[in-house]
Amino acid sequence: MTSTAVKVLLDSTYLLPTFGIEVEGLTSRHIAELREAHVKGKVRFYCLSTVWVEVIGKVCRERERLRIDIKDLLRRAVDSLLKSEFYEWITPDAEAVKLAFELRTLGHRDNIDNLLYATSIEKSMIFLSMDKEFKRFLSKNGYKTENFLGHEELLKTVKTL
Repeated sequence: MTSTAVKVLLDSTYLLPTFGIEVEGLTSRHIAELREAHVKGKVRFYCLSTVWVEVIGKVCRERERLRIDIKDLLRRAVDSLLKSEFYEWITPDAEAVKLAFELRTLGHRDNIDNLLYATSIEKSMIFLSMDKEFKRFLSKNGYKTENFLGHEELLKTVKTL
């Protein structure tokens, strides 16, 4: 990786395809382009350890909905996410936790998103998310949103690097 790589903190949505879960608005082409940007050293992907709370819930709901046994898939997906070194796993620091509390008291009830956004601010990262409602909430409340990008915006940005 080059030192000019853009640091990108991923919303849990971007981990779901690893489990075979399709995400509306995220195509296989997008996933391939994000992977290519990483391989070329244009981006470094970070994941917050707390996203497992969301990922486990979403994967289990999908498993129940589709009525499939995903034991082997789970093992491969979890190993891929944690052991491949494609993602760097981090934890929120004290300042991020304080900012997450602040966002919650202002009315944003998704604590994981609050921690993700706060960590992205504290660590000067892009927060990769498709959650337009959360972005509107942040903007309405005077918070910085220049670092809050969707994957298409990120891909346009890194093409110039």
